[in-house]
Amino acid sequence: MTNQQTENPSPIQHARQYRKLAGSLFLLLTLMITAGYWLLHSQSGLRWIAAAVNRWHGATIELTGVHGTLQDLHIENIQFRNDDLKLTLHNLRIDWNPAQLLHRRISINRLALAAIHIDHHTTETESSPKSAPESLQLPFGLSLAAMTVDAIHFNAATLENATPAISGLALALDSDGRHHRLTQLNFATPWTTVRSQAELDGNAPFALSARIDATAAGSWGDIEAIISGNLQQLSVQAVNKPPAAKMELQAQLQPFTANPIIHLNVIAEQWNPADFLAAAPQAKLSLSVQLAQNEVRQLAGTVHIENHATAPLDHNGVPVSTIHTHVLVTPELLILPDFHTQLGKNGTVRGKLAWDRNRHVLTANLAVEQLDPRQIDSRLQTAAISGNIALSGDTRKQSARIDLRDRSLRLTADMARSGDQFELERFNLQRNQSRLTGQGRLRLTEEQPFELSGQLVRFNSADFMQTVDSDLNATLQLSGHLTPEVTGTLKYAIGKSRLAKSPVSGSGEIALIGIGRFSGKAELLAGSNQIHAQGRIDDSQHDVQLTVNAPALAQLGLGLSGDLHTQLTFRGSIEAPDLDWKLTSQRLGLPGKQRLSGVSASARWHKDTVALNIAVDTYHAHEQATIKQLIATLDGKTDHHHLTVKADLNQDIAFRLAANGGLSHVKSGQPLQWHGQLTELSTTGNMPIQLLAPAALTVSTASFSLEHASLSISSGSARIEQLHWTPQSWKTRGNFSGIALLPGAPQRTQSIPLQLGGRWHFDSAAHLTGELLIHRERGDWYLPGDLPQPLGLQKLQLQATAAQGKLSGQFELNSTALGIATADMTLPLQQTQSQWSISRGSSLQGNIRAAITSLKSLNPLLGGNLHSDGELRIEAGIHGTLQQPDISGKVSGTGLSLALLEQGIRLQQGTLDAHFQQADLHIDRLHFTSPHAPPPDKRLFRELALKSEAGSLTVAGKIGLAGNPSQLDFTIDQLPLAHKTDYWIAASGTGATRWQKDRLSISGDLRADAGLIMQPPEGRPGLPDDIVLVNTSASQRSQKVPLHLDMALNLGEKFYIRASGLEGRLSGQLQVRNDNQQQLKLTGTIAAQDAAFKAYGQNLTVKRGIVSFQGPLDDPNLNVLAVREGLAVEAGVEIAGSVRHPRVKLVSTPDVPDTEKLSWIVLGRKPDTSGLDTSVLLSAAGSILGGQSGNGITDRITEALGVDEITFKQAGVGSSLSGQIGVIGKRISSRAYLSYERSLTATTMGITKLTYNLTPKVTVVTQAGEDSAIDLFYTIQFD
Repeated sequence: MTNQQTENPSPIQHARQYRKLAGSLFLLLTLMITAGYWLLHSQSGLRWIAAAVNRWHGATIELTGVHGTLQDLHIENIQFRNDDLKLTLHNLRIDWNPAQLLHRRISINRLALAAIHIDHHTTETESSPKSAPESLQLPFGLSLAAMTVDAIHFNAATLENATPAISGLALALDSDGRHHRLTQLNFATPWTTVRSQAELDGNAPFALSARIDATAAGSWGDIEAIISGNLQQLSVQAVNKPPAAKMELQAQLQPFTANPIIHLNVIAEQWNPADFLAAAPQAKLSLSVQLAQNEVRQLAGTVHIENHATAPLDHNGVPVSTIHTHVLVTPELLILPDFHTQLGKNGTVRGKLAWDRNRHVLTANLAVEQLDPRQIDSRLQTAAISGNIALSGDTRKQSARIDLRDRSLRLTADMARSGDQFELERFNLQRNQSRLTGQGRLRLTEEQPFELSGQLVRFNSADFMQTVDSDLNATLQLSGHLTPEVTGTLKYAIGKSRLAKSPVSGSGEIALIGIGRFSGKAELLAGSNQIHAQGRIDDSQHDVQLTVNAPALAQLGLGLSGDLHTQLTFRGSIEAPDLDWKLTSQRLGLPGKQRLSGVSASARWHKDTVALNIAVDTYHAHEQATIKQLIATLDGKTDHHHLTVKADLNQDIAFRLAANGGLSHVKSGQPLQWHGQLTELSTTGNMPIQLLAPAALTVSTASFSLEHASLSISSGSARIEQLHWTPQSWKTRGNFSGIALLPGAPQRTQSIPLQLGGRWHFDSAAHLTGELLIHRERGDWYLPGDLPQPLGLQKLQLQATAAQGKLSGQFELNSTALGIATADMTLPLQQTQSQWSISRGSSLQGNIRAAITSLKSLNPLLGGNLHSDGELRIEAGIHGTLQQPDISGKVSGTGLSLALLEQGIRLQQGTLDAHFQQADLHIDRLHFTSPHAPPPDKRLFRELALKSEAGSLTVAGKIGLAGNPSQLDFTIDQLPLAHKTDYWIAASGTGATRWQKDRLSISGDLRADAGLIMQPPEGRPGLPDDIVLVNTSASQRSQKVPLHLDMALNLGEKFYIRASGLEGRLSGQLQVRNDNQQQLKLTGTIAAQDAAFKAYGQNLTVKRGIVSFQGPLDDPNLNVLAVREGLAVEAGVEIAGSVRHPRVKLVSTPDVPDTEKLSWIVLGRKPDTSGLDTSVLLSAAGSILGGQSGNGITDRITEALGVDEITFKQAGVGSSLSGQIGVIGKRISSRAYLSYERSLTATTMGITKLTYNLTPKVTVVTQAGEDSAIDLFYTIQFD
């Protein structure tokens, strides 16, 4: 019974046991909850977890700097390592919800990383194709609302301010375990910005869809890529958006096969390497890749690269014009069986290249043909090089053999690496008698020892480069080791040599002990120039002497000229220096057309005392004086000294600078750093600048910093709060106010000039961020002119913002005189090393809107002859690139008018309809009307019937806005071309103007509806054609534009002339062209119809009046006949020849003697036999033969004989001469006049007279000859 009781506990005992078990479970649960809460909500719990991770996975994972809680986590560094990867995460912050784990879901609100460093080391293990995964499902759901990474660096980019490979990464994803959605993946690289989305199915075959949008640097603009398919077979398509240069990619991929690329097509145009890498040369490349798997599943096809802008390397170009090759790719091999490259015009490189990826073996055999080195670098000499280049090797052994030559040049070299030794077995460069030989070796052991020796024999540098002749004989030996620091010894000796026409000799031995430490001596003698240096520099003590005595730098033939003398002695250390330096030069010429004169400099630095003096009389760059005088001085202690700089710059600008400060205590090997204050900074000129208060300044070889600088600029003020620069980044901020725009320009108004204010702040590191604001504060801008006209500015503002890899700008203008204009523009920024730039291939995004209420305000800019008015509206969008802009929008104008005042042309009621298309402004219709003014002589135009009261001009075509050709077609309908007192013309017709490559072409076909040319007013003052004004400003000189002219001019049926006694109608047609010398040439004939010529009160009928042009404008052929009709004898004048050489003769019907012809023309009868008509006929003969314009035969005789008068007149009353007399006179002085008079009808000896004016009223006249006498005349004038 007892046993039974023992084996069967009572219910009470069961209850006690249950209570104990429940208590234990509760205690355990409480402990677990407490431990969980401790782990989740305490920093000590988080550190315990981190310590556990470090203990368990210390070889691969290491956590340092753990803070916060597990829910709000901050870890300073996480490092992961394995055999080929080292991953470091910096400043990780995670904000997540651990409670979601109970729902089998990881929910992360925010994950932020300051930087990720990825160091990947490839191994030589063979890689077999990876098989596709069975599943990509997650055992839990995942939500990552926002993940950001500031910078990602690859492969030991550990410099403090190194440019990251990826920056600004932003990621967001969501997954239910099977369906994974990448809602955002955005990041930037130095070449592009990327925005992407993707979706992936976690079950086979793993359907994938993705979209990638990228804004690329250079000319490719915005690129869109679509990925579709699944992980077994993917399709990739990428294309850029117009109007950027064409770029297309199509690919079919099978990621988990031995040869994953099934098909690849790439087309890229206008690719410039400099858009992606600042140090790369400029080029314009087109790329075509066509690859596809063949029947044996090998990837085969072609690659073609063409350079459309070849240039030598020294011109920052790429000399390669084409690269073409077939390609064969297998899992083991990459083969280029027929590689072909074109260099320059005739040079080619052909051959075969193969790479065995499993054995890591490379072989290349290249044949060079007709290669001209000058096509590669224009500084080299021309040659036609042919030969062979052979390369082969694997990871342990490589070799290269070069054998190139032409008729006189040869280059041979043999290089090999075997194991840990690299050897230059032979190097020989030879042309004519010039020879350079060398050999060397490098062992890739722990210290990496090396040896190199070379020899120059009769070496003429002009055989290889475009430089001076030389005859150099020298030996060189270099030996040392590369690790743990570079050390070595250089020995050289120059034997009997010559550079240009000067003898050269020298020798030296220099020992290098690490970077920045050396000892030795070197000497060079070149002609009369000497250079000598010796000493040592190490960590603790320096002892250096340098002497340069070069009185004739031109003997060196290196683009130098003049003289240079300098001496430097440096002893002690950086902490306690002892330095003396002197430099002088009377004149010094440098490469690039730079010249200095009167250069002197000296410096002393003894312990803590420092002094520096620099003086330059003039500095010329490209034949222009940039600096007229420069004086710089520095004196004081090392830690406290005073610096002054005074310079007179070009355009009469005086520059002054002063600073106080000192060098900070530095250690050897560290850059010098100067700290102090800028106490004076001033310039004069149109924009004077004056420093108002001292500003903190710090300068070193690695940084520049200026803070809190207050400046007076052009009657305003500016404050530079910060300006800091390092090779990796820069930042600046400040503000300005009241800066008058160009106050030095002459103003004829007392009004306030335009004054600007604004602010700026920029920060350049991984990204360029900041803002610039410029706005009008007060005042107005005045257009130039006799009476400067204000624009009535109410608002003028420019704002530029840099953010998220883009530069955005906004412009606003509000003027009572002009109207309203606004513009905005967005450009992608491109980072090149430490600089930011905008590539010409970058995409544009902008808008322009303008409403110009009156063009009249612009008249002062158009000159006094041209006046304009009207309203103009512009609405345009700007896209494309800087290199190929795409402008869309429209331009409209109403009430437009143009007036050419001197020509009397007034175009009114103008309307404009135009639109932008790409980089052109297309004029759909520009229409003007011009009212007809009444003709000066209505009698001639009684029957003239014009279509309306006004003529018209209509223009259509396009205007190129970015260097593109322009083309305008015009139509005129009875348009008044001239409304003046002396000519009046209205014409109709069509024509065209072309502008292409800085050349203007004008063609057309015009017909005069009506015209009248009248005698121009005489006596207008003017300069002869042979007088040319000099000392005219460049703005006043007209720029000659190459012109091609081809115009047909038809005078019509109502073109009249009334000039120089000629009255009648003109008809005919002319073709106006110009030759290569821009001289006008006319072809055609003008004939006078119904014309009469009035002279001496008589009307001569123009029987024949033809002017024929066959070339020069100013020398047409003449065929003119004018007679007096209705008489018994019809006499007249016939003119033949040309304008320059006319032939004039008298004609009559019937034929009579010339004297009688002249009488019939002038008197209408025979001449009187008594001779009383002689004076009239002589005067008429003088007019006919001499012309009425003052340039006839008598004038030419007068000029040829050097006399002042040749006249014919009637003898005076009381004169000893009778009848008609001829007079020849010459003025001797302002008071004396000598003349000779002789009768034309009598045989007398004539009279010689001398007339002398004693006073304005008393004159003495002496005469000798026919009648000798002395007369005294007193002149009395009566009103």
